[in-house]
Amino acid sequence: MPMDQAARAAPRGAVASIVGVTSMATFLSNLSSTGTYLAAPEITRALGVAQPASIVSVIAYLVPFAVVMPVIAKLGDAFGHKRVLLAGLGLYAAGSLATPAFSGFIPFLGLRLVQGLGGGIMLVSMVFIARQLADRQRETGLGIWRAALLAGTVAGPPIGGYLASLLGWQSIFWVTGLAGAAAFGWAAVGLEELPRQRARRFDWVGAVAFTVSFTALVVGLAAAGFLRTMGGGVATGPVATLSSLAPVFLGIFVVGLAVLIVNQRVNAQPLFASSLWRNRQFVLGNAGTFLVCVGMFSAMMFTSLMLRNVFDFPAMQASNALLLMTVGAVVFGIWGGSLAGRFGPKLPWATGFVLTAATFVALAVFVSPVTSAVWLFVLAPLSGAGQGLPLGPTASVALQDVPAETSAEATGWFDFSHNIGRAVAIGGLGALFVPGEAASYTTIFWVSAALTTLGAVLVLGLKRPTPVAEAQPAPAT
Repeated sequence: MPMDQAARAAPRGAVASIVGVTSMATFLSNLSSTGTYLAAPEITRALGVAQPASIVSVIAYLVPFAVVMPVIAKLGDAFGHKRVLLAGLGLYAAGSLATPAFSGFIPFLGLRLVQGLGGGIMLVSMVFIARQLADRQRETGLGIWRAALLAGTVAGPPIGGYLASLLGWQSIFWVTGLAGAAAFGWAAVGLEELPRQRARRFDWVGAVAFTVSFTALVVGLAAAGFLRTMGGGVATGPVATLSSLAPVFLGIFVVGLAVLIVNQRVNAQPLFASSLWRNRQFVLGNAGTFLVCVGMFSAMMFTSLMLRNVFDFPAMQASNALLLMTVGAVVFGIWGGSLAGRFGPKLPWATGFVLTAATFVALAVFVSPVTSAVWLFVLAPLSGAGQGLPLGPTASVALQDVPAETSAEATGWFDFSHNIGRAVAIGGLGALFVPGEAASYTTIFWVSAALTTLGAVLVLGLKRPTPVAEAQPAPAT
């Protein structure tokens, strides 16, 4: 039974609580993935490392953040999704609040790992909307949840920049930690536990193989670009060690992936349901959200770094420019979900990707130190609008035909596809990046334009809604 037939219409108060607390959780988890971008000079100076090492701290957050998601969805099926969500909120709040207490770079990285693990677990919150809301409630809820995800991502740099300028970089972690603690309390009293799926043994072999292999892939991609990211100079310390081990990490990925595939074939109760990947809509929705996130992180990260390193913007002024991108993304993220509910996913999906690609072309052509940074202020809201429009449609497409018994796994895979796009954007595009060279940003923007154009092409594979789904009336609320 598809998920939109598995839930009855919920009362308005319950809808507000479900959507509110889950959206707050995803906002915080994504805000912390980007919140240190504009504060990178202050953070690295305080920790006694070179500024490009801030890329390592982003990877430290994103690795557990991305790879934990499909496994956590299965743990939720086995042990309870509310319990898992509360564990994630607790880890996130504790990691955030503890970070300012340490002055060394290595403890900082360790706490970023804890924070990222909690942040990744928190994205299990999507399953509460998928299972407990129906029809238009679910469409609207997914649009708001995805808008909160995008808002956290694109609001991270300006919020981090403002906090670092006004209260010091440590305040970034104090604020997110306290907000995470508040979300923990809200979830504890405001969410009901979801019904458990049928009893089955948890596949620890598959879980370990998946987690190790894709962690190695993310780290290997990032490590391959670190030496170039260090500006062509000689990297030392942990960055140099990590860079030299890139082939080892990629080899671990291949071995781990082989173990996972074999385990899926021979295990009577494997970790993942292979039927999901025979669902064309599910595959296209996951591919779409992967490319959305590649474009999103390329725009946010490399625009932030260009403002600080090429144009020499102070954190406050750079935050003002990126705030325009945030506003465009949030407004059009919500609107994209609404458009998908009324007219289908194709129009907002294609429009968003085309607009994002066009803004990358404009960034590559018009923005350089010899022109003017004013183009960034013009293009920022357009870029945000393009990033926001496909968020609701890709979620709706990926989840619309998923059976109820695999809904948690489907949302876990969807979150993974989205967030592995972040790591690919940093690791892959980061290999093209040199902090002080304007030409490297131009190259990155051209590559990003090509990838987001591919996202627009995917719309050609989308099918029309099934007659059963079309026949479902919108419930009265």
